[in-house]
Amino acid sequence: MQFSTLGRMLERLVRSVKGKLRANASGADVEGMVVRTDESRAGGGEGLACISLADSGLFDRGWYLSMYEDVARHGVDPLDHYLNNGWREGRSPSAFFDARWYLYHYKDVMEASVEPLNHYLSNGFAEGRMPNPFFDDEWYIGTIEREFDEKDLTSYAIYLKRGLASGHSPLPELQPLYWARKDVPADAYGQYKRLVAAMRPWWERFGRAKVAILAALYSPYEDSSLLSNAGSDAIEKFIGFLELAWTENAPPGPLFQESYYERVLWNRGIVRQPGETLLQHYLRAGFDLRLVPTANFDDAAYYQQNPDIDPSFCWGFEHFIKNGVFEGRRSTRAPRPVIAQLMMQGNDREARINNWKYFLSSCGESLELDGVYQRVSHYAKVVDDIFRSSAFGETMRRAVRIEPAIGDPEDISDVLVPPFHDARDMARRALRERLLQAHYDTVVCVPWIRTGGADLVACQISQAIRDARPDESVLIVRTDQPHFDRPEWVPHGVSVIDASDIFKCLPPIDAQLLLYGMLMGLAPTRVVNVNSRLCWDTLARFGSRLSNSIHLYSYLFCWDHTPRGFRAGYPSEFFPETAHNLSAIFTDTVYLKNELDGIYRPPASIRDRIIPLFSPAKTDVIGPAMVEVSVGRAKHRRRWKVLWAGRLDRQKRFDLVQEIAKAMPDVDFLCWGSALLDAPPNHEKTPVNLKLHEGFSSYDELPLDDADLWLFTSEWEGMPTLLVELAHRGVSIVASAVGGVPELIDEETGWPVNQVRSIDAYVSAIRESLASPAQRVARAVKLRERARARHSMASYVKQISEVLNNEGAV
Repeated sequence: MQFSTLGRMLERLVRSVKGKLRANASGADVEGMVVRTDESRAGGGEGLACISLADSGLFDRGWYLSMYEDVARHGVDPLDHYLNNGWREGRSPSAFFDARWYLYHYKDVMEASVEPLNHYLSNGFAEGRMPNPFFDDEWYIGTIEREFDEKDLTSYAIYLKRGLASGHSPLPELQPLYWARKDVPADAYGQYKRLVAAMRPWWERFGRAKVAILAALYSPYEDSSLLSNAGSDAIEKFIGFLELAWTENAPPGPLFQESYYERVLWNRGIVRQPGETLLQHYLRAGFDLRLVPTANFDDAAYYQQNPDIDPSFCWGFEHFIKNGVFEGRRSTRAPRPVIAQLMMQGNDREARINNWKYFLSSCGESLELDGVYQRVSHYAKVVDDIFRSSAFGETMRRAVRIEPAIGDPEDISDVLVPPFHDARDMARRALRERLLQAHYDTVVCVPWIRTGGADLVACQISQAIRDARPDESVLIVRTDQPHFDRPEWVPHGVSVIDASDIFKCLPPIDAQLLLYGMLMGLAPTRVVNVNSRLCWDTLARFGSRLSNSIHLYSYLFCWDHTPRGFRAGYPSEFFPETAHNLSAIFTDTVYLKNELDGIYRPPASIRDRIIPLFSPAKTDVIGPAMVEVSVGRAKHRRRWKVLWAGRLDRQKRFDLVQEIAKAMPDVDFLCWGSALLDAPPNHEKTPVNLKLHEGFSSYDELPLDDADLWLFTSEWEGMPTLLVELAHRGVSIVASAVGGVPELIDEETGWPVNQVRSIDAYVSAIRESLASPAQRVARAVKLRERARARHSMASYVKQISEVLNNEGAV
């Protein structure tokens, strides 16, 4: 089938679903997924019924003639033969479309006595029916989550709609091969058709269960030089192998060694059928006889090492090729080299594939693997040669006479191969590859770069350091999570890397040691920690050593609060433990400096190092204050309009916004946000006058010039960058008086709310603000003046310059 034809079919499928949704919404009684197309076929209207069988790509003349020699012998046109007699005789039009299976699987089509391929093109596809058995619908639907517009689609329809393009496997037995692919080919549907055509003769001759064994024996990492045009794609190589192995002996991989299996047959006096390949014999008879076809598996050793496997219920070799190899189980008693593998994503899929690669490479075969797996292959041979050598045997006999505790060498299972047995060495190598330079003057550690204020501050301090020291280099390292939602925040000339996957593959203590080693190796003048948990832990453990050669700085923003109202978080966890090793502790408010001083009573030498830095706005905003524009536009609106934005997490108190909106039905509340840290809020409590949108990426997206005021409801805070940005734009603000917020929003610059849990207090402040347009303008203008004086990039760079100039005195 041509790609354009598939596209038309998919379009029709989507239209049919939308049509059903509309019909259901209007109360219509709709049976099935689509309106039948018999009428359109008769009238030549739109739809797939207009596609001729010849043009569909699902009738293959060459295949039909080669498959059915009697048709070729009589010189009958294959399409005519199929339409007049072939389908009734159980013949298929192509390798991809199985007419006999289609009729058997869909009884309604059989009972209607209609030609199956025509039915599929005109109705079956849009109904999500399968053209062949090479798709496991029950298994597939359990591996995905339906999207909203897919609730009426069959699993096969979803697979064609997005599964193919996403690289999903159609069958569970092919899952490892699909996982082994690096990329999805552009013509994924065409490849799927070729896969079905290549699998079909094996499936029809041996059945699905044996095809599953065949797939389990196959290794996509073998030398593919025997395969034509296979490339490096695992599925394409499997297709090539199936085609080649159907007619001649071809090795599938280390789990089926032809010469070994041939000896097994010889020793047992078993004779193959004429023209039968070794692999075909194994699938027909050898597997059922429980013959192990490889020297890389020992049945007795497998049961001994895995007592959870009961031989009366499960054959060890079958368990190993289907499960054990992916679980990292040993297949023989032979000692194996221990070479660390980095589970870079830390997920089950990655671990299973790595275990598979490790086994395959340990067999010492010719493998198309690189990196650590080349070492596995090399050292597996070295270890095997050593253990087989007479010198090793004599050495061990002498050693045991001196120290009997050494024991029997046959009991040795693992051989350490320094330094490759240590995951830390692998991590160091991986981390070095991420670093673009051998030295940076400044390293800024962040957990991630998402949408939070601390993420923005990390980028702003990087910019300020670059402005203050333009000849110096700056590196931002994401240490905890890979999120990189705001790349536009990273200043020009600042490098940024993600090392979170490397750190996460190590135990916490080793991750701290790796970060310590990285910082010492880069030899920066300074390290700035902005909310990186790993960096905090590293400073707590290695701060004394690091501070001997590096200026250490850390940002503290505010305490978190537990659900019961107790303070928690970085200020209490790390300030007492690390302050004495830090050149400065940055806060974004005077409030937090006073809190730290009041609670911990540090000596003057440390107290003087607590430096409030006033976070700047991202850009200088020119033009009139937004409140001045909005007051003029309010005359043309019938309802008040209040804006709110923030994470839908416990700290930001979106639940208060919902209750405030309920108490003010004459006011429209427009909100933006999504949950990041906590569970999403209960949207059933949202009143009709509150509209919630996804988070915004730019303040220009917000209707600041057509809203009466901004509502801010956080229960605890430092200095929200959100308020700084709004202040620069001259927005009228009602805000909770928490943390450092009163340093910006007070009775002169806005409407602070002291009773931060009181709905009535917020309603009262909002009503007072809405009742006085002149006051909204006056206070917002003063707020803008304060923000420009205190929270500008020029002021911020000046503060940073003073800190850097003082480094020589510390």
